[in-house]
Amino acid sequence: MRAVLALASFSLLIHPALAQQPADGQTVMVGPWSIETTYKGEEFEHCTMSRSTPDFDVVFLRNGDGTVLVLKSPNWRLERGKAYDVRLSAGSQSIDATALAESTSVTIALPDQPFNKRLRMANRLNVHGEGADMTVPLDGSKAGLERLDQCFEKNSQGAASNPFVAPERRP
Repeated sequence: MRAVLALASFSLLIHPALAQQPADGQTVMVGPWSIETTYKGEEFEHCTMSRSTPDFDVVFLRNGDGTVLVLKSPNWRLERGKAYDVRLSAGSQSIDATALAESTSVTIALPDQPFNKRLRMANRLNVHGEGADMTVPLDGSKAGLERLDQCFEKNSQGAASNPFVAPERRP
């Protein structure tokens, strides 16, 4: 009887945490950001954190290659495949980057870890291009980016191993 009660209280303790994790096709809101997990068939593909502004959509995508920023607007007419030089500024830190264009969006790789940490603390990200400057609102990004990383870590580990079967031993 004690074991049944212990198991019941353990499942009650973990149940709310499980409810907060996005499953395939489900979205979890963290402030103004939507966090979503994407699978291709049974394979984990990536996690995204997104929001819309009046001028464009913002997506942070996290996969095995790292983090990228995608900015998209149906009003943009870009030359597909063209690379645009941009300067990204968050607070007092700035980095030079390349925006790779599709017809209505650009993708910017974010490999600089100190800059990525700064994004968590900034209220906005300024994207300086040749033709214009854009301001990406980052309110709530600290919690959102932490959740994005958790989503990636949880899902990239694959299925949990069976605790009742001994692991295979390699020679």
